[in-house]
Formats: sequence, C-alpha cells, structure tokens
Amino acid sequence: MKKWTIVIGVLITLFGLFQSGKFLLDYNTLTQYGKGYVWGSGLLVVIGAFLIIAGLKRKKPAHNS
Repeated sequence: MKKWTIVIGVLITLFGLFQSGKFLLDYNTLTQYGKGYVWGSGLLVVIGAFLIIAGLKRKKPAHNS
C-alpha cells in the first residue's frame, strides 16, 4: 500500500508541476481564471507531496516494556 501511495504522490506532484510551470512566470498577466488554474496546480503539488511523505513515513516498532 505504501508503494502505491508514493507512486500516486509522485505522479500528482509531477502533473501539478508540469501544469503550473507553463504559466507561473506570467502570473501577473493572467486573468482570474488563469490564476485559479495556477493555484489549483499548486494544490496538486501540495497533495502529491503529502502523499509521498505519508508513504515514506515508517511506523516505529512497538516498545515492549
């Protein structure tokens, strides 16, 4: 399950970066719709990064005392 979480996270992050990369430099000249497109792509990057981190996080072994 962790493997798939990481793979999906990487795909979402790459998709968001690719999408927003085209318009990020022209952000000030974009319309409101275009700015929303860039913000939505940024949200994809954040969600993808969260999935990658969640997939990489390992449970600590239980401490038996």
